[in-house]
Amino acid sequence: MFAENWKISLRQVRRILVLDLFGLSSLMVPGILSSMSGADGVFCLALGMAGGIALLWLMQKNLQGMEGDYYHYMETHVGQWLADIFMVFYYLYFVLLCGFVLYQAAVLALVWLLPEGSYFWVSALLLLLAAYGTVRGIEGRARVYEIIFWFLGIPLLAMLALALRDVHTDYWAPVMYSGGRGFLQGGVAYLLFLLPLTAILFLKPFCRKPEKLAACGGAALLGVTLLNGAVYLILLGVFGSNTMGVLKRPAITLMSMVNIPGGFFTRQDVVMTSVWFFALFALMHTGTFHSTLILKSLFHETGNRYSMCISLALAFVAGIGFFRNTFLTEVYGIYQKWVALPGMALILLILLFARRRKGRAGRERGEKGA
Repeated sequence: MFAENWKISLRQVRRILVLDLFGLSSLMVPGILSSMSGADGVFCLALGMAGGIALLWLMQKNLQGMEGDYYHYMETHVGQWLADIFMVFYYLYFVLLCGFVLYQAAVLALVWLLPEGSYFWVSALLLLLAAYGTVRGIEGRARVYEIIFWFLGIPLLAMLALALRDVHTDYWAPVMYSGGRGFLQGGVAYLLFLLPLTAILFLKPFCRKPEKLAACGGAALLGVTLLNGAVYLILLGVFGSNTMGVLKRPAITLMSMVNIPGGFFTRQDVVMTSVWFFALFALMHTGTFHSTLILKSLFHETGNRYSMCISLALAFVAGIGFFRNTFLTEVYGIYQKWVALPGMALILLILLFARRRKGRAGRERGEKGA
């Protein structure tokens, strides 16, 4: 279906996760947290990371008892009917994620790169590229993102270093001022951007050392949170919490303001926009890949053609919906907060409880037989 031997290294998994987590969160989280909690947004990042670590712990406990893929694991412990319901839940999450990120990437391209372009054709082209990447397999995808990882990372770090000259540290105060409710809401808001870590559950058959997948996810989570913390402090020091709270994409706005020594490069904002564009595409591709994989398992399809076409069509429709009706983005946020996040935690708890109950019942039968 995907690759020659279906195996990628932990290093490749970690870099894919970093791209998946950083792109969308660094674009949207600073504005969200600054409007909620001001300078306390850095502490909200730490709270959200703690929630991500708790979610990773649940994943690790389930991965330890997983033989084969995630679908087979669910069938073994909760039965096929409930396993199918859980898979539909994950499918809905990844398809909507793909549609939402497609919308964000297409709008980013139209605003900063192709102002005369058409949303329809930009999004269609992005989905075709995602389809090509899915057909080529996870190995090809991992190799490409290994290259992109450094292509994106080095310019970003250089521009952030140059932006330090314009930081006013007095904008970092006051701290511990937003109150417990704003702090908690900000932590949950950041945690929602960490939910793509769920992809780890489906990567075990593709990883050369699956026993270290959770640790790999933890390293990516820590690295992305530290980087987001640095971005947040720089943005806060340049714009202040009030201005940052009203900017749609404060990170890209900052990139357009940075003065490169010598003045020989005046449109660095276009180059830096590509950093987030490729990171968003990586996350969109993750949604495409895993939604195709899930639907293929549900349909018991030998190939992936029909599953991929259905997933791409649904993601395209979702993206068009977000573009034409912006209130749907608020609905999507509500879905993530009240359905996706608790649903993922509940599924992992149910599976963990079912596995331990089944193991206890097996031990009791063994003792009786002895």
